[in-house]
Amino acid sequence: MPTIALQPATAPVDAPFPPASAQAMLNFISAYTQISGLETLTGVIRSTTTPAATDRDKAWIKLDPASNRAVGFYVFNGDRVAIPLVAGVGDEAPENPQKGELFFNTSYATLQIYDGSQWTSNLFPTGTTSSRPSDVPVNYLYFDSDIGRLLRYTSQGWTTLDGAIGDIKMVDEQNEDTALTKNPGWVLYAAIKGKFPLGWSTANGPTSEGGRSTIAWSAKGTSAQGGNRESPAIGAITIDTKEVASRANLNNTPTALDSGTFDITPPYKALIFLRKDY
Repeated sequence: MPTIALQPATAPVDAPFPPASAQAMLNFISAYTQISGLETLTGVIRSTTTPAATDRDKAWIKLDPASNRAVGFYVFNGDRVAIPLVAGVGDEAPENPQKGELFFNTSYATLQIYDGSQWTSNLFPTGTTSSRPSDVPVNYLYFDSDIGRLLRYTSQGWTTLDGAIGDIKMVDEQNEDTALTKNPGWVLYAAIKGKFPLGWSTANGPTSEGGRSTIAWSAKGTSAQGGNRESPAIGAITIDTKEVASRANLNNTPTALDSGTFDITPPYKALIFLRKDY
C-alpha cells in the first residue's frame, strides 16, 4: 500500500498574504497543495491528458499541466465522466473552483455547485424550452426557464415533476395551446371542456362523466292544480342573480307547457381543465 501525503506546491510570488479570513486561508492552502504517492496506486491514472482506450477500466485523476494539481476525478461510462469534487463547508465559496465542485454555504444554509462561471444553488441543468436536451436518461431533471417549471424526462417525453397520472387541474390561460405549452405531459380534459364539474356523494353518484353545461327545467303552471294555464306558478328562474327565464321574456317564458334547457356556462372565459397524461 503506497504512502499518500500532502506536499506544498509553489505559490505565485504576487499572491496576497496573509489571506483575509480563515476560510480564505484554507482555500489558499487547498489551491497550492499537492498529493504525493498517488503515482504508485494501481487502477488509477494520474495525467494531464485523457488516458488511452486500453485504460478505460481505470479511474483517472486529471492534473493541471501548470501546477500538477489534481483538478478532477473521472471514470469511464461511454465517455470520461467527472465525479464532482466536494469543496467543503464554510461561509465563503472557494476561489478558483473546478466545474462540478460542490460546496455547502453556511451563510445561506444551502448546497451550491460551480457551473463553470458561478456558484449556484440550482443543482439542476437550466435552459430554455428550445434547449431541452434530447439524449438523456429516463428521470433526468431539467429546469425550463421559459415556463418556470422543473421537468422530468420519461420514455414518452418531458413532463412536469408535479402531478401523478390521472390528476386533474384547472389553469387560467388565454387559450388551450398556451396552457399545454406551460404544462408538458398534460392533455386537455375534453370531458369537461366548457362545462362545470359534477359533484357526487355516497347517496348520489355522478350521472355522466365530465359535468354539465346546461340545466334542464320544466315549468309547471297552476293548471295542474285546476287553475288557468295562462297563469303559471313559475314567474322567473334566477341563478346567482342571473335571470335565465321569466314570463317577461317572450322567447323564454316558463309557461305551464314550457320545458327545455338553459346555458349555465359563465359569460366570461372558462377555466381550462388539464389531465396528467404521463
